[in-house]
Amino acid sequence: MTAQLIQYALVFVGTLFLLRLLSRLAVKVGLVDYPGRRKRHRGEIPLIGGPAIFAGFAFGALFISDSLYAYRPLFAALAVLLIAGLLDDLRDLTPRQKFVAQLIAGLCFVYWGDHTVLSLGDILSIDAISTHYWAIPFTLIALLGLINAVNMTDGADGLASGLALIALLFLAVCAVLTGRLASAQLVFTIVAAVAAFWVMNMRFPWQAHARVFLGDSGSMILGALLTWFSIEVARGRGGIYPIAAVWFLALPLLDMGVVILRRLARGHSPFRAGRDHLHHMLIGAGMSPGAAVLLVLMLGLALAATGFFAWRAGIPEYWLFLGFVALLIISSVLSWRWTRYARFLRRRFRRPASRVLAGGQLPSSDSRSVLQPQSRPSDSFGSRN
Repeated sequence: MTAQLIQYALVFVGTLFLLRLLSRLAVKVGLVDYPGRRKRHRGEIPLIGGPAIFAGFAFGALFISDSLYAYRPLFAALAVLLIAGLLDDLRDLTPRQKFVAQLIAGLCFVYWGDHTVLSLGDILSIDAISTHYWAIPFTLIALLGLINAVNMTDGADGLASGLALIALLFLAVCAVLTGRLASAQLVFTIVAAVAAFWVMNMRFPWQAHARVFLGDSGSMILGALLTWFSIEVARGRGGIYPIAAVWFLALPLLDMGVVILRRLARGHSPFRAGRDHLHHMLIGAGMSPGAAVLLVLMLGLALAATGFFAWRAGIPEYWLFLGFVALLIISSVLSWRWTRYARFLRRRFRRPASRVLAGGQLPSSDSRSVLQPQSRPSDSFGSRN
């Protein structure tokens, strides 16, 4: 145990060192996010979350004594996403080009790694639902959806990486409890690398704003890692409920679902850029960016803990499924009536209403805002407009 803790500490420190090193290199090559339009951060912020997390994970994997032969498809998929993400951060790939890269990564999962969602669990109280011939397309959709969900939450300092960190911690604990020790070591290694990034991406009293951004490469890598290990920890006998893994990721999935439903209802593209995500609404209602991120992270932690303790208590899977559907419906209804609630919250937080525009936006003169999408597009396939 002591040796493993030292290993994770080395990954954490090594990733921190790499982030500082890559920050200087990123500025020289132009791998930075510039303020402007919807991006109101100060200065040029390096977009190096992807290479730092990937390198930290690969470095930590060297300390694992178990064979990692079965994880070759995962590393190959991550490499594809890393290259595509860096090109996108540097040159702006088209949505189709990003989709192709994500599809190639998914094919590495399902054909090379034979890593698919085989069962949805007993979510309808009739018996475990097997995906059968739908296993491959369902897994590809899950990967693309989760990558997009992570990307959609990447609009405030420390938010996307913080939510991913919460989900990864629960997956790591579940891997230990289900006897998947090799998976647990890998996930804890990822936790150490992501935690190092989060420390430099989150606002703290000693750090007024993010020093690094996740970038498109980072959001895609996190989405792929969450997909792979969610499948692995829930797969086979003795695994966790598949629906419990969904609860670990409930906040980004619910936010994505609500935003897509609302945009479709209004006749808009579900992948267009916008400020209609939960953290944007909270900031528009009068909360400070730091407080809004902290609240969303606490909500994400509460939802993940609900799934974990429900699984440990043996609560039937269909109750978890019904609970998640109920949350999606409630969230959608609340989002449609958000203007009314925003007025109440503005009075509660005593923020002048004149500083809040329609749709929860802040005026462009507010240079302190962190409402910028840190990976530049608001959504994985979306426009940058």
